[in-house]
Amino acid sequence: MAEILVIDDQDRTLELCRRIMPEHEWSGPARSWNEAQQALRSKRRGVDLVLLDMHFDLPIAELLGVGEGADEREVERARRAQGLHILEKLRSASPDLPVVLMTAQGGDLERAADRHGAEEYTYFLNDEDLDARALRAQVAGILQATQGRDRDGPIFWGRSLEMKRTRARLMTLARGRLPVILGGPTGSGKSLIARHFIHERSGRKGRFVSIDLSTIPKDLVAAQLFGSIRGAYTGSIGDRPGAFEEADGGTLFLDEIGNLSEGVQRMLLTVLQEGTVTRIGDNRERKISVKLVVATNEDLGEMVAKGRFRADLYMRLNPATTVRLPPLRERKLDLAKLLSFVVERISQTDQLQELAEEYWRRLGMDRLSERTMQVVVSCGGTVKEAKPHQLILLFPERTMRLLRAHSWPGNLREFAMTIENAVMLSLAEAISAGRPPGVGPAATRADVVQIRPKMVRDLMVAVRTEDSGENEGGWSTELRIRPQDGLNRVAQDIERQYFVQLYLRERGDFAGMAQALLGNPDDARKVQLRFNQLGLKVRELKARLS
Repeated sequence: MAEILVIDDQDRTLELCRRIMPEHEWSGPARSWNEAQQALRSKRRGVDLVLLDMHFDLPIAELLGVGEGADEREVERARRAQGLHILEKLRSASPDLPVVLMTAQGGDLERAADRHGAEEYTYFLNDEDLDARALRAQVAGILQATQGRDRDGPIFWGRSLEMKRTRARLMTLARGRLPVILGGPTGSGKSLIARHFIHERSGRKGRFVSIDLSTIPKDLVAAQLFGSIRGAYTGSIGDRPGAFEEADGGTLFLDEIGNLSEGVQRMLLTVLQEGTVTRIGDNRERKISVKLVVATNEDLGEMVAKGRFRADLYMRLNPATTVRLPPLRERKLDLAKLLSFVVERISQTDQLQELAEEYWRRLGMDRLSERTMQVVVSCGGTVKEAKPHQLILLFPERTMRLLRAHSWPGNLREFAMTIENAVMLSLAEAISAGRPPGVGPAATRADVVQIRPKMVRDLMVAVRTEDSGENEGGWSTELRIRPQDGLNRVAQDIERQYFVQLYLRERGDFAGMAQALLGNPDDARKVQLRFNQLGLKVRELKARLS
């Protein structure tokens, strides 16, 4: 059962929904943005989905997007597009909240919905049965995506709507026969997802075979993929199967697919078209059945346009199955949970267990039972009470601020390596010192080891790349340019977006925002004043920090 809010100035939609989807909890209709705000705040459990009408017949005083002295035409235009103005407010307050935008008037709804971030859109066609089926299917699909798990084995999806939808889409693609294209920057988890998600959910009994095409000499790639017979090339001393044969009945993962030469691309196309593979130097065709997953950190469509990748192979791989994995800098709201996830994974390694055992012995603590020591992560300034056989790794707020501010050019791979090194080195430092490192009350507790900011900063410097942008100073974020009825409104919309992103990055600390924007934490009052002038609400944004 989901909690769904209807924002509409009429009762028709709510009545229809309650009749065709009685399994959900419905509220509304909220007849304006003010009523919608009140409804969202009153829901303790939160709202899972919003159904939003496009046209609102409201008094001028309740309309969004109407300036002073507006004439009748401007007022009527605001009424017809009121849903888009409300959607913009929803996006600022709750960017991950799914919204279905609805209208009975036609027009270019798709483009407007995409531009303003609606999850889906529906035309009411005055055919109630058709409306009901379409709406029910949309609601079911969206809710299924948003209720996905936040982790699968070594894969951390997080709580963002984008990643939950990515998981749901990959679940569908894994069960099908079509190839899957995984896009995204280096280190974003493409190989993990291919091995531990797509292959495991494909239902195939064969092996998972992984080939990194960037590490194989170009003259050996064809033999590696398709196999070869004795004497096929210099150094070929026997018959050997290629990756396609080894993965028969299972999954073949080809990383860095853009590295293939023109000749090998042509051979790969033939294999995909015919479902057979011929070893180099042989004329015998061998039938194979492989779930193919390819990965690239480049845009294959752009490579096709530049003549670097065959258009027919690209179409055979099926661009419709492309799934882009976002860089870590776009997943900062999940950083604390990702940190706990990474520490949980490395705490199961023999190396960390041995260090923890040695640390415990050096401080003269009671001998551990045969149970494995558990490691608990504490983020921020508070220190939890540890249970027996638990060791608390404390990441102070200054350390957490460093982790959030870093751009992570190496993405998940860099993050995991940095955290693992920080934990190991902090434990080794504590063992050498014979006492818990750090300052403050936590430093007197033997069951607490702090991960100091300097330790993390030094590790970040050690892996910094030339193109990471760290040497340029400042911070970066992605913004959406949305058409407004004036350049001043465009500028204010952009300003609101980066104020929201900075507020979340600094965890609501206006002094930190002032340091980032003005170079002086003492200017926090100026930043807070501008924050209020932009119509941003601390209470609404605080809910996103929990």
